[in-house]
Amino acid sequence: MKYRVARFKVRAAEVAKADKAIIAFTGAVADEPGTLRYDSFREADGVSYLHLMAFADDKAEAAHRNTDHMKKFLAAIQPLCEAPPAFSDLTKVSGSGR
Repeated sequence: MKYRVARFKVRAAEVAKADKAIIAFTGAVADEPGTLRYDSFREADGVSYLHLMAFADDKAEAAHRNTDHMKKFLAAIQPLCEAPPAFSDLTKVSGSGR
């Protein structure tokens, strides 16, 4: 399994547009067979976001990156951001499975 996180910050005036784009995007991601989890969170500052992803493997992540809905989401979200989204790989240490 492969875990990743994406972080980005939008301008305050763009939060409603960002939320709308995220909701549409995550709805499409739900149909990807190798994407096991995709959650989006807005942080306490109201303008920073964290996306938590889990993929079955590298092939599933690559398939996710190449979907039309991913390309559409990036085209919608990047103009709203103060800087491009930053991605990091995660290594799972432990979890409750809940």
